[in-house]
Amino acid sequence: MALFNPYKLMEPVRRSAKYWLASLFLLIFTCSYAFADRKSNILFVASKPSADYVEVLNSVKQQLEKQSPERYEFNTVFRNSELNLKADLAAADFVVTIGTAAADTVFSTRPKAPILSVLITENAFSVLAEKHYGSIDAAFAAQVSSICLDQPVTRSIQLAKLLVSDSSGVGVMLGPASVHRQPELSKYITNSGLQPQFVSISAKDNPIHKIEPVLSRSDVFIPISDSRLINIATAKWILHLSYRHKVPVIAFSKSYLKAGALAAIYSSPADVAEDTVDWLLNSTSATVGSSNKPAYYSLNFNQSVAANLKIKLQTEQFYRDHFSQEAK
Repeated sequence: MALFNPYKLMEPVRRSAKYWLASLFLLIFTCSYAFADRKSNILFVASKPSADYVEVLNSVKQQLEKQSPERYEFNTVFRNSELNLKADLAAADFVVTIGTAAADTVFSTRPKAPILSVLITENAFSVLAEKHYGSIDAAFAAQVSSICLDQPVTRSIQLAKLLVSDSSGVGVMLGPASVHRQPELSKYITNSGLQPQFVSISAKDNPIHKIEPVLSRSDVFIPISDSRLINIATAKWILHLSYRHKVPVIAFSKSYLKAGALAAIYSSPADVAEDTVDWLLNSTSATVGSSNKPAYYSLNFNQSVAANLKIKLQTEQFYRDHFSQEAK
């Protein structure tokens, strides 16, 4: 009589287990291969089809297609034609909002995909984050990021020192959204060997009465971008008073430059596109959910204002090289 062998009894189970494990491995391998082969879907949501938004949109697409042609596929929606926006957001792996209005619309839907907001000011991003997520930290936790238009003020201060070599007093205008930065800016200006002269104004203030005393004591004047303060009327008075006192203005937009500022450091649509492409190509779990300063920038001068103020300008590259050295 044959002895009972429990291993023989278990043989079908072992064979079944081996078959199941092999099938599972094949399934995982196949799915992994398919996922790796799948293109990431980037949804662009632009505030409107105007020139600046379209330039950013097209430039980002062209650069990504050139650098990683097999990695991405694109979908574009304009905010004023958002018929299937919820479905588009649900299908997206990444969402890029272009402009403040687009960010407002997308944030309100709270999509699961990571969001990158561009062509937006730091203040506008903060306001929208608090409006839709409760706080900026909560927005970061929900994988919402931004590349803000606001250039680092340190670039303007470095430029001031280079443009007006004998400058000592640097006038800085702050508004409601930027006044909290005064201690930080004061420390940086002082460490640069200059004397800070601050003026903080609100929408209720008379620009002449507030700005002129500070501007008259300054060798160069820097208005800080503040969406809650800066308007055409304020800019007009800044430039009028600077001309009267022969004080150069270092501004943050091309329109300011054309109106009479000596220099401007700002983000052009091409700069915004470069920053966006860099972020998308290099984004990781550590960079998703953060607010970023622009790495790319445009630097332009008003030659007629320089001649009027008897300021000799160097080449643009001269100033850029100094900025790079300071950043190291």
